[in-house]
Order: sequence, then C-alpha cells, then structure tokens
Amino acid sequence: MNYSNCNKMPGIIAVRWIKAAQLSSHLMEKFIAGLPIAIGTPGNELELVDAASASSLTSVENNGLVCKAELEFKTLDTVPREEDIAWAVQDADENWWLIGTRERNYPTVEISTSAGTPGGDPAVSTVKVTHTAKIALLPVAR
Repeated sequence: MNYSNCNKMPGIIAVRWIKAAQLSSHLMEKFIAGLPIAIGTPGNELELVDAASASSLTSVENNGLVCKAELEFKTLDTVPREEDIAWAVQDADENWWLIGTRERNYPTVEISTSAGTPGGDPAVSTVKVTHTAKIALLPVAR
C-alpha cells in the first residue's frame, strides 16, 4: 500500500468538523485494506477567514510509517472544545480528506481567540489541528 497520499494535499478551500461517534468504525483499516472511505455525514462547515493551510510529515518510527498532519485555519464560527471530533477538509482539487476517525487517538485541537478591534472587526479564532496516526489524512471517496 502506498501511503504517499499523506504528502499530497494542495490548498484547503473548506473545513468541516464531525463528531467522531458519527463516523463508521475502523476507517483507517478499511483504507489500508483497499476499500473506499465514505464519511456518511455532512458535518458542520466552518466559515474560513483568510486561507487555511495543511501540511503533513511522514516518518519511520519503530519500523513503521507514521504520518503527522497539521491543519490551521481562522474562523468566526464557534469550534467545539469538549467533544472528540474529526475533521473533513476539501482541497483545491475538490478532493475531501478526513483527519481523525471514530477510534482514538483523536486529533488535538488548539484554539486561540483574538479580540476584535474597536472599529468593529469581529473576534477571530485561530484553530490548529494536529493528528498523528499511521495514516493521518484519509482520502474520502467521491
């Protein structure tokens, strides 16, 4: 199985969060077995402020491949803090990718919020999602 997809994500044009419990079980194992991955739920789309970015790094640890994916974006929307969530992202080629699955380990989410300006600019949250797994970016079937 070629895991090089981990490094091939162009610019991000859409971000959605999904409660991990709403996803099918064992999506990573299904992908490794050659089965197409479907999300099965529309998720909750966030309005992006500025361009979102994603990066990934594939490394060898303990004689196995490990992929670390990072997603960073700014939004005016509220991002859930207390739930185990996965992330669906759409790239500039209109492909969807899943960061996180129903099973642990879930993506780590850091949220920092800056106050708006007195002139009326709204408060913006900067969200950084980090996920480390055998395959951190699962391609979603069209």
